[in-house]
Amino acid sequence: MSALVLELSQVSWWERFRRGLDRPDDGAALVWERWTRARELGAPDDNIPSELGLERGAALRARQERLDPLLSEVREAFDEGASALAAYDFKLLLADAEGVVVRAGGGGAFAPIAKSVRLIEGASWGEATRGTNAIGTALAEGRPTAVVGAAHYARPFHELVCYAAPVRDPEGRVVAALDATSIVSQAHPAVWALVSATAQAMEATWRARAWARASAQVVGLVERTLDRVSEPALLVQPPGQIVRCNAAARVVLGPRRAPVDVQEALGLSWEELRRAALGGARGGAVLPKLGVLGPCQARLEPLYGADGALLSIAVFREVPAPRATPSLPTTKANDAFSAVFAEDPATRAAVELGRRVAPSALPIVLLAETGSGKERFAEALHAASHRRDGPFVAVNCGSFAPELLAAELFGYGPGAFTGADRQGRDGLLHAAAGGTLFLDEIGEMPPAMQVALLRVLEDGRFQRVGERTPRQADVRVICATCRDLPALVASGAFRQDLWYRLKGVVLRLPPLRAREDRLGLARFLLAQATRPNPPPALSPALEGLILRHPWPGNVRELKSALEVALVLAEGAPVLQLDHLPPDLLQVESPPAALGALSEDALDVVQANAIRRALDACAGNVSAAARRLGVARSTIYRALQRRGE
Repeated sequence: MSALVLELSQVSWWERFRRGLDRPDDGAALVWERWTRARELGAPDDNIPSELGLERGAALRARQERLDPLLSEVREAFDEGASALAAYDFKLLLADAEGVVVRAGGGGAFAPIAKSVRLIEGASWGEATRGTNAIGTALAEGRPTAVVGAAHYARPFHELVCYAAPVRDPEGRVVAALDATSIVSQAHPAVWALVSATAQAMEATWRARAWARASAQVVGLVERTLDRVSEPALLVQPPGQIVRCNAAARVVLGPRRAPVDVQEALGLSWEELRRAALGGARGGAVLPKLGVLGPCQARLEPLYGADGALLSIAVFREVPAPRATPSLPTTKANDAFSAVFAEDPATRAAVELGRRVAPSALPIVLLAETGSGKERFAEALHAASHRRDGPFVAVNCGSFAPELLAAELFGYGPGAFTGADRQGRDGLLHAAAGGTLFLDEIGEMPPAMQVALLRVLEDGRFQRVGERTPRQADVRVICATCRDLPALVASGAFRQDLWYRLKGVVLRLPPLRAREDRLGLARFLLAQATRPNPPPALSPALEGLILRHPWPGNVRELKSALEVALVLAEGAPVLQLDHLPPDLLQVESPPAALGALSEDALDVVQANAIRRALDACAGNVSAAARRLGVARSTIYRALQRRGE
């Protein structure tokens, strides 16, 4: 999501823009760009005629009929959403691709205001008619958009907050925008998240119905072909999401969460892929040298629905393009470990040792608590090794049932078990050939599998489940665990001979609570999350929490907390305590002794939130209480405690 949120005190930006003055600072860049676009389109910035862009009768019905394929699929969901938002005084609107509202519902106490500013069916909310607003701007930019208060281009809308998200048809074309609008005191990021999620649900419902109506030939192609090819195969849906892939593609894509963006995987947008698939490139399109699949020759198969709409494109990699083998990285810019932040002495020592042993064939065991970054460290070891041009395959041994782990790791022969592929299937050990196999949570591996793994480590031989023919593996094995392996060996839960075979080099990663670089790591994670934009700063109170919180979830927990803070901060230049997840603040203990300045962390968060809400509502306690979702008495008590 991307939004521009302006406090009421920043209304002067709008006056500066009207007078043609330079924008005040970099924080105004986005709003300046949007206002400039609205002005070039000829949108009025004040005194908007009530009938401007208003359609009724046959003209409105024609627009509604053009969107009927969408409305017929999602009418029930829209009505339920409108009813839910009405309880919070929000109006829910659906506009067509030109910004004309074709359906409206809800509103609660805001309904009369909505009618007065023409948030009604038939009204045009495109940027050319009403300037910068969530509907028009979401359609213009093709992304979820929040426009709050004085970020609107037209003065009559400076008291509104609106959240909108584009809605795409099964072919990926933006055909509508879903919007929730109310008075600015009701602004809350949860409404924005709800609107975006609802728009995505509408798209998914529409697409699922289109798939349900697709021919058996299309469905059969996906079911029969995608999983039976040995090279990576992907199914890409508009507007460019990989929604399905075979085992070989999962290995290449790694642990990315579905759906994966096609730009990242193939190095080209949905529109570029669509043009290639429809332009005669089915016999073999050369994909560019971008994305995680690398340069390759690919066969593209467009898949159509019953009505002729392009539902998806199947991508089959055929012949990998040759690539030169680079020398091992030697500069910091090319350092494979540059993705591992290490200003802490213990972490830095692990990185230095890892850098030295990575080019060798020595087995490596990573010992670290869950969430400490074991897989990222293993990826760095692989990238710094002579096998870096081969695949990196990560397997969590604790995520499979014992009876399935062998089939996943070694593969299985034809008819090995009920439900198995009749042709058999290669496992992840085969998929990692020429590269690195990372076995995470090795301590969870069942005893029978420990015997099989020991054989692989001894001579590289293994057998697929249900077969007796030995096969040869060509992989380097890196293992990791959060458990005490020596203790497991002593108790008989882990084979002693396997432990001694694995522990060529033992690398220990400290838990986050023991690291001396927690603040630097937090800033590093923020920079990664906001790239290419500069990250926000950390307030002193937030820095104090980062330093004293025990972080039982380690780096993973810190990263998650910062991602939530970025959303709740809504573009603020400094992250505050109350931007953190509420559950984190609830378990946070106040500092033991801060002298006369000591305050409970939650009281500080509450006071800051109340003060900002009162400022935003010009001191109106009732409006601030509605904005925070609390009773007025809560605000009065908090002010009384602070002597205000």
